[in-house]
Amino acid sequence: MDRRNLLKAVAVGAGTAVWSGGRALAQEHFPVSVNENLWKGINRPKNPEHKTAVEAAHVPVITAPAKVKAGEPFDVSVAVGKVLHPMGPMHWIEYLQLDIGNEPAGTVVFRSRGYLKPETKLTVVLDEGLAGKTISLVATVKCNLHGIWQHYVNLEVA
Repeated sequence: MDRRNLLKAVAVGAGTAVWSGGRALAQEHFPVSVNENLWKGINRPKNPEHKTAVEAAHVPVITAPAKVKAGEPFDVSVAVGKVLHPMGPMHWIEYLQLDIGNEPAGTVVFRSRGYLKPETKLTVVLDEGLAGKTISLVATVKCNLHGIWQHYVNLEVA
């Protein structure tokens, strides 16, 4: 074996050892199992009327009036999960974002220590140009273990 092939073999072996050792170390110190399929895209409830346990804990719940008037403020509450998502050192919500259609309206960043509950209340004012239209309020949240979750509600703008 020449020097070049030897160095390649050593590098590949070291990389494999570091990767597998790092993964084992992460599992030892972070013993909560993770469904890696939840990290392949944006998760939404498959059946909003009958959510699974994971969906019930992660799908954002948006509370807003069904009809609003353009130019007048209204409150929008967003909570993470039908039963509020736990916030601890191994499992927490990283952020919650509210969009009006495709435009970001606000973002709340959470820490893992559990000082804050994963919910927020925002006051929104829609532009006068939206009168007579239907708009979507889209809530997106990211769980450190279960990926990105999204839900929306439609509002009529008078």
